[in-house]
Amino acid sequence: MIAYQSKKFHGFTLIELIITIVITGILFSVAIPSFSHILAQNQQTSLLYTIFAQLNFARYEAIKTNQQIMLCKSIDGKLCVTTTLWSDGWLIFADTDNNKKVSSNESILYIQQSLPDNIFFDYKGSGSSNYFRYFPNGRGSSNGTFTLCNHSDEKMARSIIVSRSGRARIDNKKGSGEALTCS
Repeated sequence: MIAYQSKKFHGFTLIELIITIVITGILFSVAIPSFSHILAQNQQTSLLYTIFAQLNFARYEAIKTNQQIMLCKSIDGKLCVTTTLWSDGWLIFADTDNNKKVSSNESILYIQQSLPDNIFFDYKGSGSSNYFRYFPNGRGSSNGTFTLCNHSDEKMARSIIVSRSGRARIDNKKGSGEALTCS
């Protein structure tokens, strides 16, 4: 008498594999939009704190060097311009001759390149909205609000409010308490 041993095979059938792939696809289709929102929110938060740090750096440099430090809109990283948006880039420089322009003998301390297309960034101040200046005593040139928005979700809008004393703070409203607008 010959005994046959039955072999047990372990693995997946084709139907089980297809069902697993379909369920995985459904889970990904639900998770990816939420994930892209989280990425956009993290990008904006990172930019917000980078700009906040740049403002604090400019104030610190004004106090440390006993010079006026200027932030101005710039496209090329060399000259201040008034015909563009803050989203297109800006400069931080020591304005030793107090002319609100980068002169040949003045040091450029920081160059910010253009922000991503989905990000809106602007400044509105009680003086000029084309520049912001820190004086050697750490005071700012005016009260103002830097607004940062993501075009995909304007509810994520945040502001950096700078007082005349030079202190900056982050909020989700304008300095006046009004809701932020991304335009």
